[in-house]
Amino acid sequence: MRISRIVFTLLLLAAPMLCAQQAHEGATAKTSAKAAPAQGSTRLKKTPQPEHEALQITIIFRRFRDEKLVTDRSYTLLATTGEVLPAIRDDQRYRASLSDDKDFVDHNIDVDILGLKRSGESIYVALRISTQNFALDVPGGPPKLPVVVDTHQYLITPTIPIGKLVTVYTASQPLRNQEVQLLVQPMGALAPAPQ
Repeated sequence: MRISRIVFTLLLLAAPMLCAQQAHEGATAKTSAKAAPAQGSTRLKKTPQPEHEALQITIIFRRFRDEKLVTDRSYTLLATTGEVLPAIRDDQRYRASLSDDKDFVDHNIDVDILGLKRSGESIYVALRISTQNFALDVPGGPPKLPVVVDTHQYLITPTIPIGKLVTVYTASQPLRNQEVQLLVQPMGALAPAPQ
């Protein structure tokens, strides 16, 4: 009976030590499993996009009258992501009449680039555009008075593929159409071929 008490006492003393040892071995195994990835695991890490990347932006404005191209303006500028973004102001003023030097009509294109962010092979661009055009390009004769002035103001926020010319805005009216095309490329790329 004495021997059974000794064995029983030893078991009671050994049980907590055995549990503590198993808990320690389990924690060590979990830590090493976290530290080393499982064999055969091939996780690809994303390469971070540079914070400042120089890009070449081409914006093309086209107007059509009776499906005939009457205005084709193109602007190319450089912008850097993460920096103060550029703006375009292309303003022209014309006299409405040869006999009146007080009345003018404006032909303006204003573009503000509000945002530019690359994500992989695409680019997010936020543009605020304001155009003012007058219709002196009447086919079949001299301009008629009163002069018609069209004003368009819009905000566009497309995400487009880098290196591809994309139409990002179209306005259709009877006998008149207007469109804006956008191309964003890495700096130093060749200009787009005319379409």
